[in-house]
Amino acid sequence: MVQENKKLRLLRTIVRRRYRRISVDPGNVGYIQYPEFRDSHRILARPKTRELAGDWDQTIDREVFWCSIYEPAEDHVCGMVPFDNYVFYRSLQAHFNDGDAWQTTRWYQWMVARQDNNPIRRYSTGDQVAERLDFLDKLHSDFRSGLYRDDPVDRPIINIGRDGRMSVEDGRHRLCIARVAGLKEFFVDVNVVHADVSLNGL
Repeated sequence: MVQENKKLRLLRTIVRRRYRRISVDPGNVGYIQYPEFRDSHRILARPKTRELAGDWDQTIDREVFWCSIYEPAEDHVCGMVPFDNYVFYRSLQAHFNDGDAWQTTRWYQWMVARQDNNPIRRYSTGDQVAERLDFLDKLHSDFRSGLYRDDPVDRPIINIGRDGRMSVEDGRHRLCIARVAGLKEFFVDVNVVHADVSLNGL
């Protein structure tokens, strides 16, 4: 399995995470959380799965390229953006399913255009871009060839809203590529569950 960010992995290993782990079909995780509940999964916060009421699980009809850190919403609306509106995911589909070169995808072009102004972390230089795209290609290859093994350090983090709607909170690379690669079972950690959803059923 492709390894990523050794320092981050070490920190996450040292700090025990207390999220509830569940197995999901990646195809059933159909949204990205926007904005993310980032204060709840900081590495040193010793987080655990929690319930939260409100409309944070409403569907938002807006296009998102990557995440709210680089695309803050002026209306401050919190919700779930469908993957059909998620340019990163659609670009993965174009590259891996349709055979398009990375350079022709909208996400790649958007990411490179930002390098001189508010660059994307991990993609801020040409060398970093090449390294990360290689990482994505290898990760997809691993998933397709059955080399995936659950690793608590790299496990994606999701949120569960009403009506079973699930959004990816963190670990977008792995969750989205698992979905594109057609995996049917994938372990994730649960960050936030809507208060109207029973934790006992997870």
